[in-house]
Amino acid sequence: MAVPLPRLDSSLKSGSSLGINSRPVSAAAPAASGALAPVREQKGERLGVWRYSTQLNEQLTAGQRALDYVDELSDQLTSLKLKLSQELGQRRVDAGDLGAKVAGFSALWADRSQRTGGSVDGRLKFHLAQDAKEVFRIRGLELESLSSGQAEMLTFYTGVRGTGPASVAVGSEVSSENVLRQFNRALAPSGIRTEADQSGALTFSVAEDALAPLQNKLAIRGGGIRFPAGQANRLKIESEAVAISPNSWAVDDHASVRQSLQKVVIALEQLEQTRAAISSAMGEAKLAIEQLSTMNESQWAQSFVGDFNARFNQSSDYRFFSDIAPALMGMSRYRVLSLLALR
Repeated sequence: MAVPLPRLDSSLKSGSSLGINSRPVSAAAPAASGALAPVREQKGERLGVWRYSTQLNEQLTAGQRALDYVDELSDQLTSLKLKLSQELGQRRVDAGDLGAKVAGFSALWADRSQRTGGSVDGRLKFHLAQDAKEVFRIRGLELESLSSGQAEMLTFYTGVRGTGPASVAVGSEVSSENVLRQFNRALAPSGIRTEADQSGALTFSVAEDALAPLQNKLAIRGGGIRFPAGQANRLKIESEAVAISPNSWAVDDHASVRQSLQKVVIALEQLEQTRAAISSAMGEAKLAIEQLSTMNESQWAQSFVGDFNARFNQSSDYRFFSDIAPALMGMSRYRVLSLLALR
């Protein structure tokens, strides 16, 4: 199990503990408006550091919560893996005992959103500063076809309370970035975000608890080119598969036990990757807290930019690329377009 993090909020109780150098102000100083500027500046710096330090501490708390949950999943899976391996060596399979263990893990997995506060999604992706999302695709909405061909106005109906029809202009050589930007602006009031994945496919994401209602209500009306005109037609949502599906782990006989064992081994590997991602994110948050404790926001930002530029502009050898590569992983053309579309 993970070792609990030390309490970090105790270091945020005073300006001195944050590394803010306060200057004494004479009694006569307040009479001069110019003398108040340093005081206001220091107060603004202190509030800024407090704000970001508090946010980082909240992220650390969320990370620790997610880490505890992932460790509990791993512990149960390791126990199940051992039991499955033992049963393969027996003449008869104890389906009852195995079924109970699978059911116990399934219940724990089903409680994922509640146990992690929504920071771990069904694909075992960790979201440090936001709630987990359900990712889905919509058949007929491909980025390439939407940015080329004849012009058409697509109108979406999400059925989300307080929202109306949302229209997006596509075709007529509109850029991919513009298509993404329009989708995000139109669907944002309904809590839907749009981006392009690594292959350029158009993907959508929404809060986990909002997906089921959306599946029953999302509809579209086109102009007769890509989608029919007239009455809006229901759209078919294709959700991305979850990382772990314990409901598919059969334990009735040796053949099914062997197959389930293979799935358990894969799930353990995925959990280890998730654990590494959570630990890395928590490490970065802790480092940021330490840096904010000794400098104000402006100094911290300048230091970060300076360090990155110094590393990026050094000699082009293998060590240099090995340092830079992790920061650039996943930054495909479509990922950049997705980020630009959020402006």
